[in-house]
Amino acid sequence: MTKEYYLENEEFVINDYDLKKTFSSFLPGLAGKKGIPLWAFYVNRGQGLCSFGVENKDNPILEFSPAVTAYQNVSRVGFRTFAKMDGQVYEFFGSERCENTTRKMHIKRGQFKITEENRRLGLMVQVTYFGLPNDNLAAIMRKVEITDLSGAPRSFELLDGISQILPFGTPNALFKEMSNLLRSWMDVFNMENQVPFFKMRSTTSDSAEVGTLDKGNFYLSFANERLITPIVDGELVFGHDNSMTTPVSFARYSLAELAQREQVTANKIPVGFTPVDLTLGANETFTLRTIIGHAHDVDLLNAKVATMVSSAYFDEKERESETVINELVKDVACQTANPLFDEYIKQNYLDNILRGGYPLVFESEEKNHVYHVFSRKHGDLERDYNFFNVAPEYFSQGNGNFRDVCQNRRVDSLFNPKVGDFNVLLFASLIQLDGYNPLGVNGSTFELVKGTDIHALVEANFVNGHDVMRDVLAGKFTPGVIINTMANQAITSNFDDMTLLANLLKHADQNIEASFGEGFWVDHWTYILDLVEAHLAVNPDTKQALLFDNHDYKYYSSPVTVLPRDEKTVITKSGEVRRYGSLMHNDDEKIKRLGMDVKGSNWAVDSHGDVLKTNLFSKLFTLAFNKFTTLDPEGIGIEMESDKPGWNDAMNGLPGLFGSGVSESVELLRLVTFLQQEAQAQGAMRLPAEFTEYVAKVDAVLNSETSGFAYWDAVSSLRESYRDAVRFTVVSNDEHVNVSDVTALLGKMAAKLEQGLEKAQALCDGVLPTFLYFEATQHQPIMEDGAAKIGHYGLPLTKVEAFKLHVLPRFLEAPARMLKISTDMEANRAAYGKIKATEIYDQQLGQFKTSECLNEMSLEIGRARAFTKGWLERESNFLHMNYKFLLGLLKSGMHQEFFNEIQTNLVCFMDPEVYGRSILENSSFIAPTCNPDPMVHGQGFVARLSGSTVEMLHMWTLMMFGDKPFIMQNDALTLNLQPALPAEFFDANNEVSFCFLGSTKVTYVNSARVNTFDAFNVSEYELTFANGERKVVNSVIGEDAQALRRGDVAELRVIF
Repeated sequence: MTKEYYLENEEFVINDYDLKKTFSSFLPGLAGKKGIPLWAFYVNRGQGLCSFGVENKDNPILEFSPAVTAYQNVSRVGFRTFAKMDGQVYEFFGSERCENTTRKMHIKRGQFKITEENRRLGLMVQVTYFGLPNDNLAAIMRKVEITDLSGAPRSFELLDGISQILPFGTPNALFKEMSNLLRSWMDVFNMENQVPFFKMRSTTSDSAEVGTLDKGNFYLSFANERLITPIVDGELVFGHDNSMTTPVSFARYSLAELAQREQVTANKIPVGFTPVDLTLGANETFTLRTIIGHAHDVDLLNAKVATMVSSAYFDEKERESETVINELVKDVACQTANPLFDEYIKQNYLDNILRGGYPLVFESEEKNHVYHVFSRKHGDLERDYNFFNVAPEYFSQGNGNFRDVCQNRRVDSLFNPKVGDFNVLLFASLIQLDGYNPLGVNGSTFELVKGTDIHALVEANFVNGHDVMRDVLAGKFTPGVIINTMANQAITSNFDDMTLLANLLKHADQNIEASFGEGFWVDHWTYILDLVEAHLAVNPDTKQALLFDNHDYKYYSSPVTVLPRDEKTVITKSGEVRRYGSLMHNDDEKIKRLGMDVKGSNWAVDSHGDVLKTNLFSKLFTLAFNKFTTLDPEGIGIEMESDKPGWNDAMNGLPGLFGSGVSESVELLRLVTFLQQEAQAQGAMRLPAEFTEYVAKVDAVLNSETSGFAYWDAVSSLRESYRDAVRFTVVSNDEHVNVSDVTALLGKMAAKLEQGLEKAQALCDGVLPTFLYFEATQHQPIMEDGAAKIGHYGLPLTKVEAFKLHVLPRFLEAPARMLKISTDMEANRAAYGKIKATEIYDQQLGQFKTSECLNEMSLEIGRARAFTKGWLERESNFLHMNYKFLLGLLKSGMHQEFFNEIQTNLVCFMDPEVYGRSILENSSFIAPTCNPDPMVHGQGFVARLSGSTVEMLHMWTLMMFGDKPFIMQNDALTLNLQPALPAEFFDANNEVSFCFLGSTKVTYVNSARVNTFDAFNVSEYELTFANGERKVVNSVIGEDAQALRRGDVAELRVIF
């Protein structure tokens, strides 16, 4: 840490932030369970906040712009503060500074503030931003505090506000291309009430149906409990300076004169500026509070104004905004000898919630429902390619991608055991009969169980508004829709919100909402076993019930079909053989026959139209077997035969090159090994008849002498026949198979996978390769009516008869995944040493990169090759993969190596001068020293919402309590804490404390200051129960362990 970047009272401070390396970040968009969130992005230039709005990019209040544009424009198109003294105008936080001026940025988890101390003018200005929590409006709260430093009274004119407010109904992309046209619809209403309401006069689409808009954006500003009429006509501020660089009109005229001029509110892009004729006493502080946001209608807004024009209201909302976040992150509260590490974990937890959601559990005697709130797809200024969505409703939830949400929920059970098997059921159900899964995972919805007496249910739970609530509950609904409707319609209940929702949801079924998206990735399934293991780590006594007793697991069905080889193997115009167009997008025959919802959830059915259901073991077995049959021609990697690669999206060309992923083979071996272990249990599988026939035929090939290309060709043909058989429906799902009957088959699958990985190891001097591709050396064109058959991709089709294997340069991914499953410590240490000896390891930064140099590779492998070296996924320190490798070190037992590596690889231990942003916040990638621009070496890019957060949290759980905190001993639940903490993590009192399972404070007392990953003994456990009872025991077992897991133990002290 340096004087330029430092931690102060849980705030990360950056001195002269606007002179430092540029970065972008965002406010978390958390408005509490009973609040309306908005999205808001900021940069370290100008006054920070550069873009905000509601729901998604198409509802901006301040235009959404990519980071590179925001850095350029925020000082003009953004928040501005002008002061006119002695006829001269000065802009605080402007691009040009006075002498003797210092600036700071203070970053907290839920807000940020900037300060400018101007000694020449004798003034200090501080601006604070946060989102409005727990209210039925979405808004940015902005507080400007101006303090006299001169010690003498002074008078001056102040103009503070924002140089662009887009009326509601202005699509962001359309505004960028046709803003001149769109201003024709723009207008400002409600000026007579001093709170302008900005909206388009009608919808803007060129169609026969024209709609009107009730919703709008607003600007409200007050000081000394008095509402101030703002300026919305930019002409009164900037005059002829259309660049909005200089406030020409403000410089030329007094505020009194400007107040006499008529504001033109139509046919212009509005602004929002608050004029104040200010007199400051010596050392006095003047506070201006501004609220800019979105309202359902103008009447709702006007009804709120009297409440909002209050410093008490504003300040209380500021406190609430902190409380909302602090209540969430207390789940990972910890105290070590390093406060930066402690705060870093909280930030990781918060950011992990923003991608995976926070689980609310609605409990009832009949059944619990888990509902994730606060999540959204990771789109921001540096991820300008993603379309995010944050539902503008109470109990808000957003959209996400399967991989992102699945992996970011990996640790849910470790922080809230009441989540149970919800995530396992959700993501395992999304696996299809062919082993693939949809991309889009949306917020879940509910529907009342058929036969529910809706009249009685409504009357029992609502005081009034019965007709309205019956309409809401008659179809699909969400908790947010219920509570929002009540607020908007003044409907009341005798129950608090959580009890009310639990009362309703116990009569409802929860719908999984998903959509195909854009392709089938080969790695998405690899994160499901993580969910299973996390659940069993806390609930080892539920293994039988988890794997075999619950038959509610369905099979997702996409309106898209993976094509057989003879419809996707093509000859390019240059004569190369490639695999293009692997999917039949919108399988019209399937859609029509099954009546599928192309954009919604669909489930596989039998010939009677009944939804297929089975248990988890059956789903995992069908998944494993499907993936096993997609091994490449060498039996090494999993084929990318469905248009998409694996985790590294930028290797998007590999599917066309008959690419395969070794990382997925590692994960498949892990899954097969798990199934082998659990196949010893007493249980049965329920499988479709077509699948059992498929298994038998593939098993026969496995038992034959067939190998190499012939084996691949035979199994591929069987796989294609099976997919064709289950394309529409299955005959039945009544094939009952004892798990013991597949033990031998699982053994053969494991042996073939191990053989393939051994072969792979030999290809790259002992470092497991990540990517392979295959060159067609012999092929036979497919003919039709005497001519080359043209496929749907528009190219001639062919059949490959021989392949040549090619190995890409070494990547970090496969070795990282291998460390999770390898128990050979000698081999693990050797692999670790070899990785550090390759170009994967950046010797100068001491960090791990995604891969070695790709210069010798063709551009065909994907956009990673076309990217600049050391940028995005190309040869950079991609934090998610780096952390996955660190996790592998920890899981494999290389503790000392792990703690050595985190000194240069964990963000919180990096030099912020080099990292270029708060070292409490992750980035997607860090530019390594192979990047051609030395100025960016070691700098983090693309803020926060990365898979690295869950990897860090997983590491934290292993450090704090180990991978199996509960085990079964003599049929009794037993606490099994196995922390992996070095002596230097213990504080001056020889203690480390942390929150366990989201409820219990655990304190380790390590008087001898030993490394806990070495041999250590626990002398006693001191339990303090929630009811005040205290107990000292030698082990926590049976009812005591149950009480701890339930959250009935307030504190546990573990004495070494």
